[in-house]
Amino acid sequence: MKYTFASLGKMESTGIRIGGAGLGNILFPWAKALVYSKQYNLKQIPTTWRAIKFGTFLRKEKDKRLYYNLFKEKNNIGFIKKFFLLNFSNKVKFFNSMDNLFDDFKFEHKYVKYKLLNIINPIHLSQINNFNHKFIGVHIRRGDFLISQDESELRNGLWNYRVPTKWYLSLIKKIKQHTNLPIYIFSDTYCKDLIDIIELENCKYISTGSAISDMIALSKSKLLLTSGSTFSMWSSFLGQNHTIWFPGQMRQTLMLSKNIYEGEVDYNENIPSLILNSL
Repeated sequence: MKYTFASLGKMESTGIRIGGAGLGNILFPWAKALVYSKQYNLKQIPTTWRAIKFGTFLRKEKDKRLYYNLFKEKNNIGFIKKFFLLNFSNKVKFFNSMDNLFDDFKFEHKYVKYKLLNIINPIHLSQINNFNHKFIGVHIRRGDFLISQDESELRNGLWNYRVPTKWYLSLIKKIKQHTNLPIYIFSDTYCKDLIDIIELENCKYISTGSAISDMIALSKSKLLLTSGSTFSMWSSFLGQNHTIWFPGQMRQTLMLSKNIYEGEVDYNENIPSLILNSL
């Protein structure tokens, strides 16, 4: 093998892929290919990030997840060579899954974070310059996530279900009893859909303009309230910040330090003292 490639969808050798998963999911093949390339001194073929999707338009989602200008990888492999390598060569090791999530590169945190920041389009990095102060980050995933009628799916560890609004409200109110830090709400849905939370004192809906800048901004938060998505996992992993999950939704331990809290907190439970002492 001489090359690695993060395969994210169909027809990607043409320069644009058809369909594929969301940002959190597709970063796993990329990171696995990146770290494997480093370990075995291989060349990573530039990823086909740009996508054509129809479901996000049909569902009228805020984030269409096309990713056409999020990244600018250094490309020393031309279109024709890339097409040949991906379709006819046996010298390419493909990575196309999110199996084991962060296990394959958890301890390469600094390297993965450095490389990710290095390929992000600078226009998106410029959007997060205002997030260098202490704040509470809240990620609320809606979009194509399903609604759980009684929370049982969530509590049983099933993925792709919406964390209830009342859980965010409960935790935010508890946090506000201990700190006056601003609380920033990031979401793939519209501000009007989260009005119960936005109307709380010191809460503000934030839209940085892209999924990747939202992810990086959330990674800068002092405390992260998550949505039970891989997007939230990436913000937590990159930021190594205190992280709270809805019961049943914490899939892996991501913190490299025992001084950082990560865990599940239910409605009737208090905010852990490890978090409160750091706010």
